[in-house]
Amino acid sequence: MKRAFLSFAFLGMALLCHAQRHFKNEFSAGYFAAGEFFDATPFKVSKFNRGKNISLNYTRHLKKDFTLGVTYSRCYFQYVPGVVSPPDFTITDRYQKTLTANLGFGYIKWGLTARVKTGLRYNIRGEHFEHFYALTHSSGWGEAFGALYGYGKIGAMFGASIVHPIVWRLFGEIDCEYAYLFSGVDRNQLLLSYRIGFRF
Repeated sequence: MKRAFLSFAFLGMALLCHAQRHFKNEFSAGYFAAGEFFDATPFKVSKFNRGKNISLNYTRHLKKDFTLGVTYSRCYFQYVPGVVSPPDFTITDRYQKTLTANLGFGYIKWGLTARVKTGLRYNIRGEHFEHFYALTHSSGWGEAFGALYGYGKIGAMFGASIVHPIVWRLFGEIDCEYAYLFSGVDRNQLLLSYRIGFRF
């Protein structure tokens, strides 16, 4: 009985020491949840379909609660799904692939980590489609007219995230990033995501 108790005590101490160890790397993957572009389109929560909305993040912990991070995200927003003829001059879709590098500072309280960050965003691809108008010919055949507008390539990013523990080295992360692009359309962009990560 004493041997079993001592074995469990040593195992518990080993797990506790392992849990308290400070891991310097984090990788998280998740769902790209929502976006706001500060124009005529509404705040939009994206649908979880066909793998179009993903967010991947790697964070490296430095000294004094500072971090370096890289985030890749891909998102697709559809504003008028299922509408054959949307209103004239309406943005119907957005598609974006972005890469962000940031420097962050974290504060830990009650097991939660609040982190603020700033950095640069690079748009690998970014555009929205605007429907201008539709013509119906005498034969009944309809024809739509519109155009693609591209986002700028480079912008400044400011963001914040809240990291909460799940179990062992797993954690969840709510992330918010605001970017101002230096050129193109839709220069103001607010993007939200939720990820599940692993520390190592």
